[in-house]
Amino acid sequence: MKLFFNLVIFILALPVLFMLAYQNGLLEGVISDDMVPIDPFVRAELAQKTSGADLSRRIDTALDQGSYDDAVMYADIAKYADMQIETGTADRLKEEQGVTRSVARNTGNFFEGFITGEGSDTASFAGAITSDLTVVGDVRDIGTEGSKLVQGQDYSKFILGLSVVGLAATTATIATGGGALPARIGVSLLKVAKKADTLTVEFTRDLTRLLNEAVNFEKLGGTLKTIDLTDSAATRRAVTEYANGISMAKITPALGDIAALEKSVGPAETVRLLKYVDNGEDLARITRMSGKLGPKTRGIIDITGKTSLRAFKTVANLVLWAIGWGWWILATIGAGFVGTLGRRMRRARA
Repeated sequence: MKLFFNLVIFILALPVLFMLAYQNGLLEGVISDDMVPIDPFVRAELAQKTSGADLSRRIDTALDQGSYDDAVMYADIAKYADMQIETGTADRLKEEQGVTRSVARNTGNFFEGFITGEGSDTASFAGAITSDLTVVGDVRDIGTEGSKLVQGQDYSKFILGLSVVGLAATTATIATGGGALPARIGVSLLKVAKKADTLTVEFTRDLTRLLNEAVNFEKLGGTLKTIDLTDSAATRRAVTEYANGISMAKITPALGDIAALEKSVGPAETVRLLKYVDNGEDLARITRMSGKLGPKTRGIIDITGKTSLRAFKTVANLVLWAIGWGWWILATIGAGFVGTLGRRMRRARA
């Protein structure tokens, strides 16, 4: 019997010791992050930080504010965490998902984005990104910011540099049969995020430094002085020729991460998630996180405050997860105890 309980204690202690070693970096190079499943730890964290009632409140608030995407996101989190939302909230969400409401909402979003050129809804983001993907936005921004550069006025190195990189990426995408498309998508999303004011000051500064290394703005100014910047076709030809000589090596990793983020959560959510990014490491962590958690990533960050997968993989969450399975552990111990006791009684009778 003593051996049995020692074995049970060892089995329970082993995962805790493993997580302590993992948390303190003692298993670096031996255990990769992907080898430790994330879902149980995220669910344990959510169980600690939220509830069905809290998620219902978040859904109702989102619906009151007309943020249907946010309402769906929190409903998705409730389903993921196996939490029951309140009946009234579920009914409201179901009503919003009806065909009539859906058509009215999408039509309203389209005309709002068309008239203002702004907005935070998915349709508006998609429209802005499409504009940049067809280089219309790049040429437009080069005309605007390039004119300021030529005239010696203050200009945005961020927008002008991204636009030049965007033209280079477009050319490379065509030349490689799509190989440079992630960079092209990354440029478009960054420009939309800048205009939507979801880029942090720190990340904007880091990206501007990388763009400054990629694009020789003094030399670019000399090129722009030789053309009529109101002539879109001439501007595109001249800047594309200039852009063919720039080096994108240092900024490509960030653009690639943004494209991967977009693939996991969509363009609108990518733009919104960038408000949590202060540097390239933050971007890489959130990109990996979104690859596992999908469109609910932002909601989970809002609730837990954690922006990396590793941050969830703690001993505390392991214990919370184990408590959730406590009935199974106790049943196993109980079954073993009863079995041992039964065998002893049979031996005693014999």
